[in-house]
Amino acid sequence: MEIHKHNGAVVSMKGGVVEVVFEDHPPAIHGLLCNADKDVFFEVVEQKDEHTVRAIALSNVKHTERGEKVLTIGKEITVGLSKEILGRMFDMRGLPIDNKPFVCQHQLPLYQREQDTPEILHTSNDTIIETGIKVIDLLVPFRTGDKIGLFGGAGVGKTILTTELIHNIALKHIGYSVFAGIGERIREGNDLYLTLQSLDVLKNTALYFGEMDKAPGVRARVGLAAVAAAQFLSKTFGKNTFLFADNIFRYVMAGMEIGAALGKVPSELGYQATLEKDLAVLQERIAKRDGHSITSIQAVYVPADDLTDPAVVAIFSHLDASLVLSREVAEKGIYPAVDPLRSHSVALDKDVVGKRHYEIASRVKEIFQQYQELAHIIAILGIDELSRSDRTIAKRAERLQRFLTQPLFVTESFNDRKGVHVPLEKTLEGCEQILSGAFDEIDLEKLYMIGSIDKTTP
Repeated sequence: MEIHKHNGAVVSMKGGVVEVVFEDHPPAIHGLLCNADKDVFFEVVEQKDEHTVRAIALSNVKHTERGEKVLTIGKEITVGLSKEILGRMFDMRGLPIDNKPFVCQHQLPLYQREQDTPEILHTSNDTIIETGIKVIDLLVPFRTGDKIGLFGGAGVGKTILTTELIHNIALKHIGYSVFAGIGERIREGNDLYLTLQSLDVLKNTALYFGEMDKAPGVRARVGLAAVAAAQFLSKTFGKNTFLFADNIFRYVMAGMEIGAALGKVPSELGYQATLEKDLAVLQERIAKRDGHSITSIQAVYVPADDLTDPAVVAIFSHLDASLVLSREVAEKGIYPAVDPLRSHSVALDKDVVGKRHYEIASRVKEIFQQYQELAHIIAILGIDELSRSDRTIAKRAERLQRFLTQPLFVTESFNDRKGVHVPLEKTLEGCEQILSGAFDEIDLEKLYMIGSIDKTTP
């Protein structure tokens, strides 16, 4: 990189934020700085006065000192890319972290420029993406170009479901995938890499990591690097691309840490006052360009299982589909632990999925709603004390609940069940049969963790 003549010196440090004074004109916002050894990098985020800027660290700053020389190395922060990013792991600047050689062919800006804004930001077509996961395809369908959120507390299966979706999409050869690991554990990133490698889908996936031990500036920017990579793949190969992010809540937390270090006054529950804007910077970048779409699937940690948390609510507003994973459902041994009544998709519309799919899904949700209303009575008196019609509802709800479970490919190494990919048509047929009463007297276990229902004899 070319070193510019406008150099400065560190005058103060606070957390991951440094103040740098320049004799000449300071660099612009989002300019890239580094120390003299070029091993510590900073991004300019604020101009304090005509000679002083404040910058956030993009690497470990434990050896940075007051008075240390700082160099301006770029007018804007960029991410290095090439056609060879598939099957590789990178940091937020596009530098490889898998100890393999990499030749950078392009430098793309991390931030969207005005002239890069797509003509139509949120255009989704009505092409439904079939995931092979019954409960998603039936109740939370999504289209090419949609944004989907996987919401849940700790340990309910967000990462497993995200990995399964990466696998199934690669299995169907729908397109390339980019994964953004935002603020998660290093072990989880390593496990993901090895899992994708063992499933032979790593070759179709590029991975970008900013783990939880990294500076908040890294965690706040790695998502943008992954979006830039997804846009690059889409344009280069002329294919629709999938962007997976785990975890968007950690992106928000990184912004909160930066805001606190900059001395910004926090808003509700300590979140940064710019929460909505920070989310929009990432979410609005995920859009259709050059005739190709980016379909985004985002895992969202829900603190204390509280869906009314301000950060969670702010994320909801950007999504086309919300898949809520429930601890109560998981405790019953139902996996994927999807709460069918709190999950939602704008694509579950008669004009999008068709009349038959819409009516079956609506009836399934209706049965689950009625069963939830009966749950308290069943817990106290037992199912035998219900009226005949209520017993029928309870039986069918329990059978639908079991049928919508399924073994996943990514969990094959943890149990003896082989993963299955279930076509949507088979899912609809199975639900139709259960709703018709054909399985009212069958043992529940015969519907648990199966693929299509035609393998079960009523």
